[in-house]
Amino acid sequence: MTDHLQRDNDNGIVDGRICAVIVSYCPDPMRLRALVESVQSQTDLVMIVDNGSSIDALVEIRRLMNGDSVKLIEFGENRGIAAAHNVGIRYAMEHAFEYVLLLDHDSRLLPDCVPQLVQASRRLASSGIKLAAVGPQYNDETSARRAPFWRFYRWSYRRIYARPDDEVIETSVLISSGTLISCEILKTIGLMDEPLFIDGVDWEWCFRASALGYRLYGVTAAIMQHSLGDSGINVMGRILPLHSPLRHYYVYRNTILMCRMAEVPMSWKFYFSLRLSLRFLIYLIMASHRIERCRMIWRGLRDGFLGRYGRFELTTN
Repeated sequence: MTDHLQRDNDNGIVDGRICAVIVSYCPDPMRLRALVESVQSQTDLVMIVDNGSSIDALVEIRRLMNGDSVKLIEFGENRGIAAAHNVGIRYAMEHAFEYVLLLDHDSRLLPDCVPQLVQASRRLASSGIKLAAVGPQYNDETSARRAPFWRFYRWSYRRIYARPDDEVIETSVLISSGTLISCEILKTIGLMDEPLFIDGVDWEWCFRASALGYRLYGVTAAIMQHSLGDSGINVMGRILPLHSPLRHYYVYRNTILMCRMAEVPMSWKFYFSLRLSLRFLIYLIMASHRIERCRMIWRGLRDGFLGRYGRFELTTN
């Protein structure tokens, strides 16, 4: 597997400059430190883009600055995950990095994750595949399960779980955290869609790439720990991630907005519309703060049908 790679001495960094972009928003200090430590040994630069964390949280984040290998950009407000990713991507492009590794603050890379991603990316690209990006196999800490990869066709979809002999799995979508993208490819496909603000940003980019003829792959030997929700609800033995009421707004609004996009497969539109309808019933029956959740979901649906993008504003009528 390592025949295709060269490493920088014995520190595990792959030959080829890699800029990791971590988006933070009021992170748990210990989790963020663990993430930075797991990434720093596998990349050339770690850039933290903070989306308006509290003063106390920023004090903890600033303690992670370590010479020239970790940089921090402070927005001072929440501009959304897409805007934060794009700042990091533009920096990587301007400073001649070969790859960008996108990460959320609630992830953690296992050893050798990035080298496995780079190796797979180079091997796939050199085989003539029109490659958009690769991503790791991640374990969802909320449900304590290994997440599947998804393949969306026009009218159907498949969940694909890695088998022992699988090295890469073609997928229709990758979650943003852990995704490795060539800076050259980003120049062609474009950056993240900032008006979506938070949820669906990664899915929209993947569908846009697919519409241009590019392909995406999951790399089974690259392992990442990741949390999909703030907490979870146990529904007949299955743990469903539970976000804040504000995140419900973005999830429901952006699902409606993406259902209006031509490049999004019809099977995705049907599946997510049904899934969010069922989850609304679960939230209504089983979740805490039900009235606030329902109110924010309703606002999200309304703004989605009205075609409203950007950050949620309390003054929205």
